[in-house]
Amino acid sequence: MKTYTCTKCGKIHEDLPSIGFSEPFYYQILNEEDKENGALINEDLCRIEHEDQTDYFIYAVLQIPIQNHDETLDYGVWVSVSEKSFKDYFLQIENDEPEENTYFGMISNWIGDYETDTKGLHMDVETQLGKIRPLLTPHESMHPLVLDWKNGITYEEAQRRISKAFGNE
Repeated sequence: MKTYTCTKCGKIHEDLPSIGFSEPFYYQILNEEDKENGALINEDLCRIEHEDQTDYFIYAVLQIPIQNHDETLDYGVWVSVSEKSFKDYFLQIENDEPEENTYFGMISNWIGDYETDTKGLHMDVETQLGKIRPLLTPHESMHPLVLDWKNGITYEEAQRRISKAFGNE
């Protein structure tokens, strides 16, 4: 079995690693002054204040099934949500007994494994009990990412994507 060194903890793992984004695309493109004066970010939440609006983001997991395999290829991505959803989710993660909820969101990262941009794809953001990151369920679409979510990918394709993400390709 192939092993992977975690980029966060530095430990070696045998299970498939997640491919994650540390910030939403819309945070990445801010200049340093805007990041310091109008944006807040941590591992789970991001808020960006503009002159005319405020954008809200939640970190969630999109699981792509691997055909004939027990594991999934997990993408940690940011989704934009409404102010109401953001505030409700914030209260949920602060609560000792969070509830399961579903919010509407749109992916806010370009997953490089797809030629067609993934930003803006519509998702259901489904919170989980136990302060586990929300899971994403794509809305019906012919986008290749949604088709992969529905049909799965091969184990070899998952390995290729992981190798590419971790600079081994």
